[in-house]
Formats: sequence, structure tokens, C-alpha cells
Amino acid sequence: MKRIALIMCTILALLVAACSNNSVTVEPGNDTKTEQPAKEGQQLTLTLYYVDNDLTKLMEEKQQITNPVSDKDKYEKAMELLGKPSKPEHSALWKNFEYHSITFENGTLTIDAKGTNQYNLGSSGEAFAIDALQQTMFQFPEVMKIIILVDGKKTESLMGHVSIDEPLTRSTP
Repeated sequence: MKRIALIMCTILALLVAACSNNSVTVEPGNDTKTEQPAKEGQQLTLTLYYVDNDLTKLMEEKQQITNPVSDKDKYEKAMELLGKPSKPEHSALWKNFEYHSITFENGTLTIDAKGTNQYNLGSSGEAFAIDALQQTMFQFPEVMKIIILVDGKKTESLMGHVSIDEPLTRSTP
């Protein structure tokens, strides 16, 4: 009788856990917990960086996205929004930026840019663009480094002014 009561309590506990609002799962063969994607209707606020219309300083802007299905979707949406400011006093530094892929592994976000991208920002514009990318992507605590490739290969610079041949790393306070 005690065994049946113990089994029933275990089943009840599993049902309660499955129905709870906290969406944490343990994958088979893995003792670490992973968070499930946001539920329908949930919003994630991203902080994005653009330049003012005079190209003299970076401007912060908050935009919301709905339901990033995965971390990769979150990074791709952030990259897309870097090219789409919502305020007229902000200018996009990553407008019409195209890439082959964005991948994340072991704390490193890799952006493989298309070599056909056209940039006309000059040295200060390129510095602002790299800074905007870093500040935007480093808002995600899991991103420790950013590697920018062009057509799958390391490159010295995107526009000829700012070195990106080494990973961009999160600065420590």
C-alpha cells in the first residue's frame, strides 16, 4: 500500500511540474536544465545601437521582439534590427547588411558576412558600426566573443579601418 501511495505521489508531482508556468526541462542524459523558448505573446526587449544623423555619437534604442524560438533567432533578429532604427533621429550603421550565417558556440558568436556588402561610412563610421555591433550583441550574457568572417574567411577589416582579424571580446568592468 505504501508503494502505491509513493507511486501516486510521484506521478502527481510530475503532473504538477509539467503544468507549471516555469518552463524548465531536463534533457535525457543531461543533468543540466535548459530554458524553453518564450511562450506565445511574450516579448523580449533588445537594446540596439545606431548613430545620430550627424555621425557623431552612438544612440541607444529599445525595440521589442516576439517569441525568439531559439538563441540563434534572437541574434539574427538583433542583427536585422541593427539595420532598422525606429526613431528618425537614428541612422542605421548595418543597413542592408547581408550575411551567410550567424552561429553561436561556446560563448562565441560568429557572423559570416557576405563579401558583396557595400559600406560607405569612413573610419569613424566603421568604428561606430563595430561598437554598435559589440554593444548590441554583448547585451546577451552568454556572448563573450564575436568573430566576423567574410565569405567564411578571416579578414583584416570590413571597411579598411577597424581591425577585426581577432575576435571582438567582451570587456570586463
